Amino acid sequence: MDSLKVNCPAKLNLNLSVLSKRTDGMHEIKTHFQLINLFDEMLIKKTSSKSISVKTNLGASIDGRKNIVFDAIRSLSNYIEKEIYCDVEIVKNIPLGGGLGGGSSNAAAALIGTNFLFKLGLSCAELMKLGKKLGADVPFFIFGKNAHASGIGEKLFEEIKHSNKKYLLLFPQVHSSTKEFFSEWDNLSKGSQESILAKEENSFLPIFLEKHQDIKRIFNELNKNNSFKLSGTGSTIFCTYNDKNKIEKTLKKIPTKWRHSFCEPLQCSPLLTYLK
Repeated sequence: MDSLKVNCPAKLNLNLSVLSKRTDGMHEIKTHFQLINLFDEMLIKKTSSKSISVKTNLGASIDGRKNIVFDAIRSLSNYIEKEIYCDVEIVKNIPLGGGLGGGSSNAAAALIGTNFLFKLGLSCAELMKLGKKLGADVPFFIFGKNAHASGIGEKLFEEIKHSNKKYLLLFPQVHSSTKEFFSEWDNLSKGSQESILAKEENSFLPIFLEKHQDIKRIFNELNKNNSFKLSGTGSTIFCTYNDKNKIEKTLKKIPTKWRHSFCEPLQCSPLLTYLK
């Protein structure tokens, strides 16, 4: 086998609470991860050239060394103490900076796919350990099952109940920086943090809406008919729905420049096919 094509799923945070800041600068959180059927597509090909190439359909801004996938493959090389050379092509369908874990899912797919294609024989636990160094959400995408998470997001407890909810995702076309929003959280007073934790399912929702007043107005209008949530640090907002006809009324309220997607829950990640 000279190449492998894999789908990298997105996730929703059904809730997200920031609990405390650790001495290493990371944050203790509590969240509920839900996989959904929105995918980036990744093709990994063995190459005769002594290099790692990473290309996306979005151009040079996230190609090559700027992409977390490059770091993932390098980390595998360092771990097995042998150079791995391959060409990776990614079709990005998951919005960047959308709080849906696209980059982390790509990193997980690169670790799992490269391990499978090159027959490296690493276990899920080993890949999760490598993934944790790349990003807090990467171990979840390697774990590949819906889960409640704690720690920095790496302590995972499988969600046994299967969801059959349908989700409407709205993409306001703004890029949210996770690092920036955690910094904003740290700047809040202890009293403000405690108030948010008591009232909000997602600790970042008030910060996100304060930063984007135009989105706040639309969010409040949409919430008159539906219960919208924020995924991660944003910018994707989502709600559950049963009747597609009723949800069409909601779509008429969103700005024309916003994108949207109808998604369904996954019970597990397609990447698990390539793990022992």
